[in-house]
Order: sequence, then C-alpha cells, then structure tokens
Amino acid sequence: MNNINIEEANALLSSLIDQVNISHEATLITVENHKQAVLISLDEWKSLQETLYLLSIPGVKDDLIKGKNTPWEDCTPLDEVEW
Repeated sequence: MNNINIEEANALLSSLIDQVNISHEATLITVENHKQAVLISLDEWKSLQETLYLLSIPGVKDDLIKGKNTPWEDCTPLDEVEW
C-alpha cells in the first residue's frame, strides 16, 4: 500500500485517483501522523462490498470453496445451465 501525507495528497489528488484506478493498489493518506484514511478505486470498493455481502450469507463461503475445487470436467457447461 502506498503511503502519503495530506499535504502531498492535496497537491496530487487527481493523479492519486488515476493511480489507484490503474494499479488497483490502495493509498494510505495520513494527517498529522495519527488520522488515517485509505483511497481506493470505486471498482475496488464495489468489489469489497460484494465480497462482504456474499460472505454474510450462511454457507456461501463453503460453496465458493467447493466450486473452486471442483474439476472442470465435473462442471455443467454454460449452455446447459437452466436459468
């Protein structure tokens, strides 16, 4: 994670926003050595929110792990999935 103080962040805010969107790496912004905040892209924020939501549903974590460990040949082809 990048680390920057508030004075630098103010001067570079536009480029910092570009940087977090391109690199998907968070930037820690520090004010007076004790107040801190993290700047991340909107896509990263949405991804974190989706992950938190999914993990709040009982059993989803286990289902995701099971699916991840299932061999491709045991999976149903997409064109055969009944929606």
